[in-house]
Amino acid sequence: MLGRESGEEKRMENEAQGEEGSSKQAVKQSLLGLAKRVRILRESLGITQDELASRCGITIGFVSLLERGERSPSYETLWRISNALEVPIAELFFEDGLGKKEAYALDRLLRFAKMGDLDSEQVERFIAVGHAMFGLYPDSHCKSDSGICGFEGCEQKILARGLCSSHYHKSRRS
Repeated sequence: MLGRESGEEKRMENEAQGEEGSSKQAVKQSLLGLAKRVRILRESLGITQDELASRCGITIGFVSLLERGERSPSYETLWRISNALEVPIAELFFEDGLGKKEAYALDRLLRFAKMGDLDSEQVERFIAVGHAMFGLYPDSHCKSDSGICGFEGCEQKILARGLCSSHYHKSRRS
């Protein structure tokens, strides 16, 4: 019986160590995600690590270590960083998987909406304009979702409502 208990204890200890190892790995991955996001946001503002450090009241060395995922900041430091980067603190943990160019473009769209103080209805109208402009996610009035004009025999690109420029304007006039 004694052997069983020690065997059971050993198994439980091994499981605990395995869970601890996976927990440490998860924390490391989270820190790397935070590091990437801080760097992207800082670069999208066009500021240096030195300037970010000044805005946050931390050292440039800490900013460098943070952006490499080698330091875990306190909540207060995260709050200072989010203010310096002009984003909500939750956005520091946003894992979008985007590259630098895409993250910059997304950040510009967000800033545009914030700068204009757009409400949800205005954002929806803005998105509708984008749909019409780029032929993305055509609405239920569209005749085609292939990116080609829905007018029979026409092979032009869509402007809006599933029609090319000339067919769209003709349909509006009639």
